[in-house]
Amino acid sequence: MSEDEELLPVGFVKNFYFCEQIPYINLVLRVFEPETESMVFGRERHLRFHAQYLPREVRAVRVETDVRLVSVRLGLSGVLDVLVHAVYGELVPCEFKHSGLGKGRPQLKDVVQLAAYAMLVEDVYGRVVKRGVLFYAEGGGRYVVHVNESLRRLVKRAVDAMRGMIASERPPVGRSLDKCGVCWYSRVCWGVPGDKLFGRRR
Repeated sequence: MSEDEELLPVGFVKNFYFCEQIPYINLVLRVFEPETESMVFGRERHLRFHAQYLPREVRAVRVETDVRLVSVRLGLSGVLDVLVHAVYGELVPCEFKHSGLGKGRPQLKDVVQLAAYAMLVEDVYGRVVKRGVLFYAEGGGRYVVHVNESLRRLVKRAVDAMRGMIASERPPVGRSLDKCGVCWYSRVCWGVPGDKLFGRRR
């Protein structure tokens, strides 16, 4: 197995906090959701990044898009939408979401994903990342995430849990039933947790 194959994409960290079944389906059963128009839109939007997307207190000096980040130490890799090089040498990772901000606060999955990117930036650039920004296409919302130790622990928890899934090849017990109605994987993953998945008995 190559080094890249041993690294977990940051997107799996986000999916873990949406529903733990999704990383299992991706990593063990190798089944993936087909790309949708909204995914394409989200991928293209960050290429049209403008300084006004940033909170007033973040003063950009230089902007990078599609930043490839790899850390063997963290066991993660990914492509960050935008990395802002701000005044005083601050690095601010930014992610675009095609959805809306909702009730004024982002979902946990988005926050932890951004924290994972912040940890990757720290590892690659050798600088502490204190905050990042989430941008939401619907309504133009933005949210500053302060990267604290609690978020770092959530990232590590997801990575350890997914490593365990790969090693054991057993599905997690946890299932986010309230999200099944909007989840593509609900059409194929429903079964008795731990007993069958995709109609296959374990």
